[in-house]
Amino acid sequence: MTHAVHVLSWEDDPHAAALRWALERMGVPVVHSPGLAQWRGDEVAVEIGLGHAGLSSATDAPISVWNRRPKARKPKPSLPEDQAFIAGEWRTFYDNLVEAAAQLLPSFWINTPAAAWRTENKLVQLVAAREIGLAFPETAMGNDAAAVRRLAQGGRVVFKTFRAHAWQEEGGLSTTTTILDNDHLPDAQVIEFCPGIYQRYVEKTSDIRVTVAGNRMLAVRMRRRSKEAYVDWRIHVLDEDFFAEQITLPAALEQRIQALMASLGLVFGCLDFVVDADGEYQFLEVNQAGQFLFLEDMIPDIGVMRMMASFLAAGSRDYSVVEDATLNMAEFRSTETYAALAHRLRLDEPATA
Repeated sequence: MTHAVHVLSWEDDPHAAALRWALERMGVPVVHSPGLAQWRGDEVAVEIGLGHAGLSSATDAPISVWNRRPKARKPKPSLPEDQAFIAGEWRTFYDNLVEAAAQLLPSFWINTPAAAWRTENKLVQLVAAREIGLAFPETAMGNDAAAVRRLAQGGRVVFKTFRAHAWQEEGGLSTTTTILDNDHLPDAQVIEFCPGIYQRYVEKTSDIRVTVAGNRMLAVRMRRRSKEAYVDWRIHVLDEDFFAEQITLPAALEQRIQALMASLGLVFGCLDFVVDADGEYQFLEVNQAGQFLFLEDMIPDIGVMRMMASFLAAGSRDYSVVEDATLNMAEFRSTETYAALAHRLRLDEPATA
């Protein structure tokens, strides 16, 4: 199949389903696979020689490959004594595919598996931001209580986990973003028990989510209607007091964002910033497979679905956004496809991670 978009993600991924609907409305065929090791089927091989290299089942290179949220291959049932060996072989084979995928399949990758894997490293992100000159809160990563206490001497700190997580507690969700001060830090034994991310707390006025797709980006400011900022806006998007607006970023910041993306080898990402009391944008992180369609629940005419569908269909950093205003989440939610998906997944809240 020529001029197709190939999506790598789990079967009922809402973002993959929404973009497949949009692309097919645009007349662009879509192929969906769970991951690299299930490329168009249960069997996959890399065929390589002096004159050729590629995936055996990839007869026609897609115009673009959206490396959305792929899943590693699960081994088939086997004898108990063979399970560890077979699982290790699949894991190692998958790692091989991740490193070489962009060379084996010369399509436009969003993002290449190797860059995506590397960018999941929070420390790599901050090192790149530092080299580019993006401001970010002073940070200590790890389980050294002395380092955390030194950081806290300058004011309050924010504790975050390396991986997103929330605990269900009485009265609602408890997130992993916690504000600490020097007088109420956990005991050293608690800090040393598990590594974490500790950052100097920024007295912020708002949060900024920037969605970058190639050479285009959309930025949204989020805060309370009372103009106060949330500690963690992600768990408040359904609050009556939640307020969001599309903004234009300073040109110098846009240039640094694109420089960061290039440094990390990314063509797509969702970046989080906070704005401090002096109006400076402080970088927090980039999620290379972040959620973005929830922005249309906040700002219906923002056009993020149209932007992403156009990007996938173009297979290039430079592209024009289609003018079809019906390519939006409201229209998608009126379809039988969405109704069936929502029933299977019991969708009732926007995904924001």
